[in-house]
Amino acid sequence: MSSSAGKGGEVSQEDAAAAWRASRTQKSCLHSEKPDDEGGKPAAAPSTGWSAMETTWRAGTLPLRLAHNSFLLNWRPRTRPTWNKQLDQAVVGLQTCFHNTPLNMTLIRLFTDRASPASMVPDQVTRLSQDLGGDLKVAWTFPDTLKHHADAERFILYVHSPVYTASGSTMRGLVTRLALACHAAVLTVDYAPIPEDERESGVRDLTKAYKWLVTQPGVNPAKLILMADGLGAALSLNLLAEIRAHDAVSKSSSLPAGIALLSPWVDLSDTSSASWTKHAETDYLTPRVCAFLSEGYAGLLPASDPLVSPAHADLAGLPPTFVSVGACEVLMDQAVAFSGRLKSAGVSVELDEGEDMVHAFQIFAGFAPACQAGILRLAAFCRKMSPAHLCVNAQADGLIGGGSDMFGGDSWQ
Repeated sequence: MSSSAGKGGEVSQEDAAAAWRASRTQKSCLHSEKPDDEGGKPAAAPSTGWSAMETTWRAGTLPLRLAHNSFLLNWRPRTRPTWNKQLDQAVVGLQTCFHNTPLNMTLIRLFTDRASPASMVPDQVTRLSQDLGGDLKVAWTFPDTLKHHADAERFILYVHSPVYTASGSTMRGLVTRLALACHAAVLTVDYAPIPEDERESGVRDLTKAYKWLVTQPGVNPAKLILMADGLGAALSLNLLAEIRAHDAVSKSSSLPAGIALLSPWVDLSDTSSASWTKHAETDYLTPRVCAFLSEGYAGLLPASDPLVSPAHADLAGLPPTFVSVGACEVLMDQAVAFSGRLKSAGVSVELDEGEDMVHAFQIFAGFAPACQAGILRLAAFCRKMSPAHLCVNAQADGLIGGGSDMFGGDSWQ
């Protein structure tokens, strides 16, 4: 057994890791405030800055705040002149939730998963779930005009941000619209939730899913687009680093044809860019919630570590990348800076700025045409990177035994 402290009273690495894992467990509890202090008063939780009473009051009055905001939308000007009432209500509602919810992943996901209601999820798609073993499940979404997902013109591996679940109505709506607009079969991965599980567990799950995906009928990297939003972009870049390292050893080429990142949060050390202040009143992402997410995602590493903030990692050799960002979101400056780093690393980059748009504005495509237009621009990039004629080439590869065994054997095990 390791001692509780090393020489000079320093805490051992094992004990530090144990304390960190214990804090992860605490993040999944609805009430994370400290017990009463010596004076008998409830101590404020370090993660919220609120007492237990204030936390309960804010959570209890949240429905009234949402109803009040909905009523005011009938009288006050729109938050942005190009927004309609539905988009304004959705964004302001999510912002109100983030300002008043206790810092708890269950509650945060409850709100984000319902940012776009189930009633707005389009039809005309087929959904199939598959179990890859080891508690890892994936789900296909593809147009119902196809008999099988292998018949799709192209494939998308979508990595959702840890603030969502793959099965929530928000992600189902976005993935459905992507499948229809891109004429693609979209695969989502139910990876280990973060911060309840370690970041490395999520990357391992995504690596396993990618390895499995490129061996499926009709799939090869030339027809594959890797797509992600928010912190999912950081996970995706970690995944690409794993693939790139494997390719260097195996002398193969298994990177996807392109990468599309929606409002990427890839530099968690960035907390002072001008857009954090400039767009704080418009975007629904709040510094309070972002600090909570950043701490849980980073774990024991500093926020500037390349494993946490891949914007500081080696970006050379990545596929062509499409970076979409809202012109009125707090991560605007970060997305622009990241695009510049990609260009400096020799990566082909397209930067798409959604006028008057907020973080990951494509999730609101059911509310406003401008948000749906963002999905159409993503679809144009996917078609350019993976033209439909490659479907014929992929079938030929299958006949001659090529293009499906780049991960053959146990080279990744």
